[in-house]
Amino acid sequence: MSRLELLDEAQRLLFDEAAALDQRRWDDWLALYTEDCEFWVPAWKSEHTPTADPGGEVSLVYYDSRVGLEERVWRIQSAAAPAHRLLPRTCHAVHNVRLLEATDDRLVVHATWRVDSYKEKLATSLFGYYDYQLAGRPGAWRIARKKITLVSDCVPSYFDVYQV
Repeated sequence: MSRLELLDEAQRLLFDEAAALDQRRWDDWLALYTEDCEFWVPAWKSEHTPTADPGGEVSLVYYDSRVGLEERVWRIQSAAAPAHRLLPRTCHAVHNVRLLEATDDRLVVHATWRVDSYKEKLATSLFGYYDYQLAGRPGAWRIARKKITLVSDCVPSYFDVYQV
């Protein structure tokens, strides 16, 4: 398979993920991840340096498996927390997708993103970089690692996995 075809498959996966989040298709979103996935939003330790070790430094969000994401989705769907009783409407824009590495069973992909959210007459926007490792094979890629660098790290009073 050519690099262009692999890039197309990677883009489709990233776009499918964004659509699943915007449409709150939680099971479809979770199915895009491997069982042993890593989902990480590092914090910033200085103006130009994000944290580099989720095990030893502060992270805004960190899950080291799909089980963690499944638990998060359960909390979101249960509406047990007041913040989740009325979810914001979101619009994910994923762009500038670049295929950095490709092997038979792994793709390394970088993209830029922006998520606009609207809830109770308040609009917010977050943006940054996505760094993915996709595992599998052509036609059957899944997300093994997703690092979300939040460039606009002045977040509203709360934010969640569906807003980045």
